[in-house]
Amino acid sequence: MSGIYGGLFAGVAAISAQSTAFAAISDNIANVNTVGYKETRVRFQTLVTESASDTQFAPGGVIARPFTDPEKQGQIQGTTSDTDLALIGEGFFVVNQNDGSDGEFLFTRAGSFNQDEDGNLVNTAGYYLQGWRTDTSGNIVNATTQDLLTSLETVNLTGFSAIANPTTRMNIAANLPAASATGTTATTNLTIFDSLGTDHLLTVNWTKSAVANTWTYTVDLTNSNGNTNQVAAAQTVLFNGDGTLESVDGTAGASGATASTTLTIPANLFSTGANASTPTVIWGTFDSSTGLGQFDDIYEATLLNQDGSGPSDLLQVDIDDDGLVTGQFRNGESRALYQLALASVPAATELRQESGNAYALSNDSGELVLGRPGTQGLGFVQSEALERSTVDISAEFTDLIITQRAYSAATRVITTGDELLDEIIRVKR
Repeated sequence: MSGIYGGLFAGVAAISAQSTAFAAISDNIANVNTVGYKETRVRFQTLVTESASDTQFAPGGVIARPFTDPEKQGQIQGTTSDTDLALIGEGFFVVNQNDGSDGEFLFTRAGSFNQDEDGNLVNTAGYYLQGWRTDTSGNIVNATTQDLLTSLETVNLTGFSAIANPTTRMNIAANLPAASATGTTATTNLTIFDSLGTDHLLTVNWTKSAVANTWTYTVDLTNSNGNTNQVAAAQTVLFNGDGTLESVDGTAGASGATASTTLTIPANLFSTGANASTPTVIWGTFDSSTGLGQFDDIYEATLLNQDGSGPSDLLQVDIDDDGLVTGQFRNGESRALYQLALASVPAATELRQESGNAYALSNDSGELVLGRPGTQGLGFVQSEALERSTVDISAEFTDLIITQRAYSAATRVITTGDELLDEIIRVKR
């Protein structure tokens, strides 16, 4: 009798296990087009109530063990959105439930990110993309704590809707007339920008010296309010007999070296609240005809440029393979904004599944490691692309047929056990 009852319970266990398999298959089919979805496979495990002997068998049944590999690589599909991201290789994007990064940190490979009304990058599940803020050179600002989740912040592009670049370098190429009489003057005007993006007029005032092949110069700044102040006292520029530069500010440079002067502009001279500035003026090359020269011709400025710019709107963002988010602005300038972080754990299959195709740490997943894409065994980021679901629809329908047959067979076990018990009852009759 124990064998019959055991067989009945084994049939019930089989029905339960096949029901779990049916649920997993149904979920897989439902998410065949879900970005970054990883299919769930149900593995079956036997149950043993007591060891079998030579003359007796004790049925135990079966139990279903759902298994998901969150890092399984899905097919990459190209898109037209700059903020669609796919991962090629190991790792997860780090996301947060809240835009202020004070919610729970989760991990996902679903990279369909778009800007919300506040400029935050958020995916279709409502999770906010996390990264490290960088300086203009792409260096992580809080690099000393970058191993911690608390060092991350939500990637927000609103704060970079306008950007200004202060002038740090100027190039001036001009001809100072060699035949000029002593006391002859000329001016070179150049627009520069402070750290707030306000433009100011920088003027180089040239005066021909009584000393042969020598000119003196002073530098004035006329700020946006029209106030003029001197920022460089009189200095000398000496030319060779062939009209090329010999020395600047009393210093002769090596042949072929760059001739330059660093100016100091105090913050108060801008009158805008901008920071003080120390731009460098590149005069040209010593013993070369590039840059400043003194030839028997009229005064003429042939090159005047500088690397600053006024406020400009963000045009688009570029995200490279290493996860560096760079803003491209309408004035042609570019600037590093964020460094995306990727996460990895020793046992990714033990991560706890959350709604929205995301995962959370569990007791069995191991310790979290943060890193840049392409380092520490982490994969690379592909922008304008999405990772498709790993569901194989043909395999799912095949499994569905097998599961259906197994479920039907399990019900036959129960009905057969019922008939066996009925036969025993008839013996009494």
